[in-house]
Amino acid sequence: MASPLHRHCSSLDEVIFPDQQCLTPEEHDKATKLFDKLIERFEPLQTSNKDYRPLTLIRLTKEEVSAEDEFLILFFTLIEHDHLGVTTAIRVAEVLGRLRTFERWTSEEQNILLQCLVHFADYLIDNFFLPLKLTAAKATQPTMIDSLEPTIGTPQHIPDLRQACLTRDRHRCVVTRKFDIREAEKRCKVLDGDNVKDDDGNPLLQEAKGMTYLEVAYIIPHSLMSHSDIHIAGESKLATHKILMMFDPKTISLINKTNINQQLLNTLTLTHDLHQSFRAFEITFEQVQDHPHTYTINYIDPNRMFRIHRLPITRTLYATPNGSIEPPSPQLLEVHHSIGRILHFSAAGEYLDKFIQDMEEMEEGGGICSNGSTRVDDYVRYKLTTIGL
Repeated sequence: MASPLHRHCSSLDEVIFPDQQCLTPEEHDKATKLFDKLIERFEPLQTSNKDYRPLTLIRLTKEEVSAEDEFLILFFTLIEHDHLGVTTAIRVAEVLGRLRTFERWTSEEQNILLQCLVHFADYLIDNFFLPLKLTAAKATQPTMIDSLEPTIGTPQHIPDLRQACLTRDRHRCVVTRKFDIREAEKRCKVLDGDNVKDDDGNPLLQEAKGMTYLEVAYIIPHSLMSHSDIHIAGESKLATHKILMMFDPKTISLINKTNINQQLLNTLTLTHDLHQSFRAFEITFEQVQDHPHTYTINYIDPNRMFRIHRLPITRTLYATPNGSIEPPSPQLLEVHHSIGRILHFSAAGEYLDKFIQDMEEMEEGGGICSNGSTRVDDYVRYKLTTIGL
């Protein structure tokens, strides 16, 4: 076995995302069995002083992606790069051959392998989950300012997109069914208050005290698509896109649309507080089997004590009556749900929220945390990630 690796986990940033490889059915079986053995051996040993559960994050990510072979190739390639300390191309078949006897390695050798697994989890954090959480945190109600961002495929007519989303969702929050107060006031100026009706022709006066301001939320942050061109994007951004496509190969194409009706597949109408929870991956939509566009909406933590709304609740999402605008994409909602599960059960969501909060406090405090520390490495990592968004 190779000698111990005396490098920081960020060394994986030097590794180019592995070239496209295909696993034979035999290699797939071997890779899956070896992966399961590694998780079974090392997940109970993940250190309690880590801010999140790295082996749990790896296991859950593998369980949630649909492109399992691509994830296994990335996993075995990168831990071998980390273990050997090389950046040259590595074939998965070679890695499987070297690792198949890991259970007979010495304690020191197994500890080194465990660190490589932790480094791979950190790679997923730095190249996927951190950029995702940062873009979600930055995502606010779409405005004309958003259309000025130099991003690939950014919506060019944000007001039109917002109005079309509200029209499709009948000017109601898809969870609470509360009506948009702006739209109600607009209708009041045209008709007498007693005659104002909702999109289904029902009187709105009886809901006068239960309305709220509604927002249009992206299911997967659209700004994650900035610089998706291989000649413009850095390796980290491309890694983010490739990992996202492992959840569903159609994800990028569903998000990166220029036609408004297609962009609407990545939008929902929500109240402000539900928008905050949704973009933080705290509430998700889980599809009800055999019921198209019908979802159980719930907090990803079913034991959550403090709740803004009474969940779970089951809702069917709307299309326009003439079918010209489809309901939100089931594929994107499933990806959002999968990411929410990973972030919650690995504790990575809480870890990243705290990390982002600390780095924002550092910016406000002139590069110093509230506790007086500097955390230069973390701040550089944060800035490099935000620059790439």
